[in-house]
Amino acid sequence: MELTRRQTLGLAAATVAGTTVAAATSAPNATATPNRWVRDTIRRMTLEQKVGQLFVCYAYGPTAGTADARNTSLYGVATPAEVVAKFNLGGVIYFTWTDSTKDPQQIARLSNGLQEASLAATGIPMQIGTDQEHGSVVRVGPPATQFPGGMALGATRSAAYARSAGAIAGRELKAIGITTDFAPDADVNVNPLNPVIGVRSISSEPALVAELVAAQVKGYQRDGRVVSTAKHFPGHGDTATDSHTGIPVIGHTLEEWTRIDLPPFQAAIRAGIQSIMTAHIVVPALDPSGDPATLSRPILTGILREQLGFDGVVITDSLGMQGVRDKYGDAEIPLRAIEAGVDQLLMPVDPGLAYNSVLDAVRSGRISEARIDESVERILTLKHDTGLVDHPYVDLARVAKIVGTPANYAEAQRIADRSTTLLRNDNALLPLSPAPRTILVAGYSPTNLATALQSRGATTVVKDTGTTPTDAKIADAVATVADLTVVLTNKAWDTAVTDKQAKQQKLVNALLATGRPVIVVPVRDPYDVAYFDPAPTTLVTYGSTVPSMEALAKVLYGEIAPTGKLPVEIPAKPDPGDPGPAPILHPFGHGLTFDPKQTRLTVASYNIHAGAGEDNVFDLDRTAQALKALDADVIGLQEVDVHWDARSQWLDTLSELATKLGMHSAFAPIYDFDPPAAGQPRRQYGVGLLSRFPLIRTENHPITRLSTQDPNPVPAPAPGFLEAELEIRGRRVHVYCTHLDYRADPAVRQLQVADTLRILAQDRKKDLQVLVGDFNAEADAPELAGLWTRLRDSWTAAGSTVGGPNTYPAVAPNKRIDFVTVGTSLNVLRAEVPAQQAASDHRPMIADLSFRP
Repeated sequence: MELTRRQTLGLAAATVAGTTVAAATSAPNATATPNRWVRDTIRRMTLEQKVGQLFVCYAYGPTAGTADARNTSLYGVATPAEVVAKFNLGGVIYFTWTDSTKDPQQIARLSNGLQEASLAATGIPMQIGTDQEHGSVVRVGPPATQFPGGMALGATRSAAYARSAGAIAGRELKAIGITTDFAPDADVNVNPLNPVIGVRSISSEPALVAELVAAQVKGYQRDGRVVSTAKHFPGHGDTATDSHTGIPVIGHTLEEWTRIDLPPFQAAIRAGIQSIMTAHIVVPALDPSGDPATLSRPILTGILREQLGFDGVVITDSLGMQGVRDKYGDAEIPLRAIEAGVDQLLMPVDPGLAYNSVLDAVRSGRISEARIDESVERILTLKHDTGLVDHPYVDLARVAKIVGTPANYAEAQRIADRSTTLLRNDNALLPLSPAPRTILVAGYSPTNLATALQSRGATTVVKDTGTTPTDAKIADAVATVADLTVVLTNKAWDTAVTDKQAKQQKLVNALLATGRPVIVVPVRDPYDVAYFDPAPTTLVTYGSTVPSMEALAKVLYGEIAPTGKLPVEIPAKPDPGDPGPAPILHPFGHGLTFDPKQTRLTVASYNIHAGAGEDNVFDLDRTAQALKALDADVIGLQEVDVHWDARSQWLDTLSELATKLGMHSAFAPIYDFDPPAAGQPRRQYGVGLLSRFPLIRTENHPITRLSTQDPNPVPAPAPGFLEAELEIRGRRVHVYCTHLDYRADPAVRQLQVADTLRILAQDRKKDLQVLVGDFNAEADAPELAGLWTRLRDSWTAAGSTVGGPNTYPAVAPNKRIDFVTVGTSLNVLRAEVPAQQAASDHRPMIADLSFRP
């Protein structure tokens, strides 16, 4: 095999000093000369102590002195300190489920207690590790800074962000006594059906993975001063089997492995990586024996040691995983791992059995003590070079000054902001306007996003349906009334393990089928999007932590532009009947964006008679449903009768509609009618406005009209030109609504246009203006020229239009019943006459607008 050879990497070249330490105790005979200390220490160690250095195990309990029955069952002693002493452990690993990671102070105290136990037993400090990959694999939660994970970093394309995340994570871990982070993941995830790696991987492109892995290694080790562990050698990115439950076989040829899987590990070695974790995978092209890489001498010694020149610490993945246990027994596994070239044995199923098995193998001569010394020398060198020997304890007083600082949180947020990827925005739904609205947040772990949306004025309805929603929860989410739905998914593609009945897919498809605005967001694997009905608005966050959900909220509201680029390609859902490769839905590098300086505003015009339908019976609920379907921020209403006859029980139409829609309302009467009976209220007929934004000011301006109540009408000033003033992101917006009578007489038209222009001229030039209403006139009538100079017809100015400008029935060009016109500072994105919801002689007009704050 022709591979680039490197000289043995002396760990002294990556020597670092501890930075967050207590003044206190050092290991005996510590010295600034690592080789001498290492040699002297090995010389005085017993075989039992040497073998113990090879083991990294977990122990239950929040303190070193906590007695726990689970320890007694597994180790025969009760406390973590006793576990360390009994087996002369070289290291421990922390998990949430071992009660090791409750909070920074507790972790720091536990670390100091374990170091004290180790020094008392062997005179050698412990290597304390954890899997803090960030993203989907996190052991130390808040207040420790939560960074986006590997694939999110890949979406940023930024080596600088990868390094800064590693640096901050390293400093925080070191401050609480964790000296080794089993990160980064150096796998190249080329298999979308990979059940165990997925978003833990940076990308499907080897070069991108290599670049960012090298940056992370430098961040962890050079800046953060902890040991970094690249995993899982020789590459776990192309498997459809989870090595926790089975043994994956990687079918890459030697050429494919060299091109795809090798580069990130080469880059990590060049960056000075101090530790590499093995994978429980079979790679026939590298070792045809059928042994997993963890037990393969050709892979670990032949390739990793001899050809790649790596002389740091090689640690196994957990020896409790099925991928390494399928072929050999638990007593044999540690022996074969050592023979293959492994230095550290992580989490054997039966620690006592494994420990004694290694002792017996040395005593019987199967494994030489010199071979054990070789690994112990690497382990001790690592401990010395990272400053652990001279400073085994952490300073409890400094923990809060280092862990979870505002500056660290801010950097995590900056990275998350750059990672959010917009896949589809077909209906130009994004960015949302800043208007208050009710948002249903459903699916997997929606609370963090709901909190972020609430801080932006939204009213949220949270439906946490998890990864396996029940039919009842799906029905409940579908029945929830909201202006907008955001549904979050987590490995919805995985119907083998995560969601065996594909209930997440059912949830998303049911929500999309409602016809209401729905935003679909896979918050883990981007591959989910191939398993739903096409969703017009789709984003990917690669994680569901607070920074990722805050970044998503920022993108939804247009506070930042989406800049993430897919670090993998997303193929279509595999077709069982087609063995060929699936077509690509979204290629590597895909990611849409928009101008965050443009604030969105959706305005609609709706003639209230549409709510009467062909039965000529006004139905308030039917009208409210139609208005909600418009999903508009501001709706101008014409022909509003605030008191209808007995058919609607004398309801105040505007007030009732506003209550049902959760909007603010204004009404301007045009005509007053006598009550149909004594003692009953007068009816008022006019125009109205519904707004998600609060109304700062309203006014009913007079305008020249021909009264329909006069058998011989003459032009005269009359009310019914409603103005409502809003404030949106620092801009004053004047929305006017009118029911104009542009009759055939050009003189009347001229008077009405003159009145309109006079009213519009009263606003400040920098304010925004929108006029909605209806009229009966050709758009190109000469008398309207002055109006179109001041305002623009949104239909003709729109980038895209749907449904035709003439409302139903389009009997003539002058039957342009509903319209939305805008001032020149407003950009018209699209205009639409929506499909008819109920038979009527009127249909609404809706326009998506944008402006700069």
